[in-house]
Amino acid sequence: MRIALVYPLFEGVGGSERLTLDMYRALRDLGYEVDLYTAHLNEGAWQVLTDGMDDIPRPTVLREPPINKLFNRVLMLRGLLTVSYLGKHAKNLRHRYDLIIETESNVPLKWADVSYVHFPTVDILKFYLEHQHRLRLYERAYNSLVIWMARALSDGTRPVMTNSTWTANYIREAYRNQRIYIVHPPVNVEELSSIGGDRGRIVLTVSRMDLGKKVTEIPEIARLVPEAVFYLVGSTSVYSGPAIRELKRRAEGLGNFHLETDVPRKRIIELMSQASIYLHPPFAEHFGVAIAEAAAAGLVPVVYRDGGGWTDIASRVDQGLGYTSVEEAAHIVRSLLNDAERLKALSTRAREVAKGFSYERFKIRLSEVISSLSPDLSAK
Repeated sequence: MRIALVYPLFEGVGGSERLTLDMYRALRDLGYEVDLYTAHLNEGAWQVLTDGMDDIPRPTVLREPPINKLFNRVLMLRGLLTVSYLGKHAKNLRHRYDLIIETESNVPLKWADVSYVHFPTVDILKFYLEHQHRLRLYERAYNSLVIWMARALSDGTRPVMTNSTWTANYIREAYRNQRIYIVHPPVNVEELSSIGGDRGRIVLTVSRMDLGKKVTEIPEIARLVPEAVFYLVGSTSVYSGPAIRELKRRAEGLGNFHLETDVPRKRIIELMSQASIYLHPPFAEHFGVAIAEAAAAGLVPVVYRDGGGWTDIASRVDQGLGYTSVEEAAHIVRSLLNDAERLKALSTRAREVAKGFSYERFKIRLSEVISSLSPDLSAK
């Protein structure tokens, strides 16, 4: 079988880009002939993404629509204009490939045989329209336009892959899709399962520094548990300034909270070998790769009681690891640190749950999905 894997805009270095490259590798490992396509390739991002991955060839660049020059900084609209334009290329791809998979638009596209939806575009913008009352008129108009476009491009009869059971429920509501396959993003369980060492009263958080991620709540939790040491580490972007300033303000005079930004992978691994608990900010992750990685390393995950990180990871370790407030999070952390036997048992359980997110499991699940799609493909 020949497969075209389409990622419309290789612009950044994030979870959806990494998922696409992992999918490419897995499909090749399964014996399929796979070619990678995009409409735009950011060279800097591509170099970072493929560092150390000699088996990933450069994608074929199909070109963006000319109108995108007007919307270069408006990424969501630019993305939808691009996938609409790529529909014309899909007609040509159809003659060369048995299966077309699209992995970025967050829409079950009419021209793709299956799309990987990380979270429905429609719901992302509906949230802003319903909850952000201070949006200017042009911002509300923009959001309404993108929602209309996403619905116009979608096909509720198309199969969809997604990252968690939690996200699957949103897809059913947003696009009325019934054929949804849960394909959890892969985690390097093999690397992380060997992490051990003398774990202390250290609580680790790994997150992008962004106000939207609610990382500013971590020092508030640290203030309520002075007997523990909290580390917040993660990447920054041009949008991180407000979050960094607010973190420093809230951490003023706090001796048990440490902020480290843009640290290398080896530093995160070092902290994972020392920490006993992984604390995720009060944000509903669609899946939560950082949560899964921490569980694989034997850290006990304490997670906001919503999102895929809760439904598909932490709740399967123990139902008592979910929180809904800063005070509840502090209580859970303190009770775990004061119960060494329970902490040890949950660490073992966390590793067991994380095995379900290995690359090998990801590969098996992809094979199952493609086998399920085979009758549709043969009927074309």
